[in-house]
Amino acid sequence: MNKKKYIIIVCVICIALIRIFTPYMGRPFLIYCDNDKTRSFHLSDKLKKIELLSSHETCIKFIRYCTELEEIGVINTGKKETLNISDISNPELKRLSIAGKCVNWSSLNKCTELNYLHAYESGFTTTEDISELKKMEILEIINTTDLSLNKLDKLQNLKKLEIVCPNDIDCDNFSQLDKLETLYLGTSGKISGLDKMDSVISLTLVHPDKEIGNDICDMDSLKELTVYDAEFSDEVESTLEKKGVVIEYN
Repeated sequence: MNKKKYIIIVCVICIALIRIFTPYMGRPFLIYCDNDKTRSFHLSDKLKKIELLSSHETCIKFIRYCTELEEIGVINTGKKETLNISDISNPELKRLSIAGKCVNWSSLNKCTELNYLHAYESGFTTTEDISELKKMEILEIINTTDLSLNKLDKLQNLKKLEIVCPNDIDCDNFSQLDKLETLYLGTSGKISGLDKMDSVISLTLVHPDKEIGNDICDMDSLKELTVYDAEFSDEVESTLEKKGVVIEYN
């Protein structure tokens, strides 16, 4: 009788361990990860935030089971580190911040609740890959490689946009974003189409071309202008000041 009892106890323990550590045999109820406060075991159905320090962390394969997960932060800096975006595309995700190389960006379209994305040197090549994220409000992309802004105008709820890349930036690609109020553009290439950005209130430019001053004068809603690496002509400054625009040079 005692032997049978011990066998039952061992079986129960084994099943519990399997559910905790193996994602392929039912949803685990405990996940070992960093949630920005402590690195320990967390209940999978209560976890709201995960911090990843490597694309090889074991907890990545558990992310799809976190029914309340809202935010993921990734610092993926190793030379051999490459994160597959598909592995962290939880449909409940609202905020995602990534630094480091990633692949399969289009799978992020599964995250229909996402409203904030920060991508730093992450292998992000085109905004077309995230064009289905209709709830996106804040988008920040920092690249040292060329970036395509194709279909960026599909993100109709964007309120803040930051783009840093080496290639030309044509604002025609997103001039239809009527809710966009804060715009940050950094490039060593050309910037065109700023005169069509009528909803933008705050504009920051990291750009050496002072010839775009006339386009800025035609921005109807502009109130704040911050400029790095350039100074505009007295005529441009006078026009902007008459419109009530506050100019700051850095």
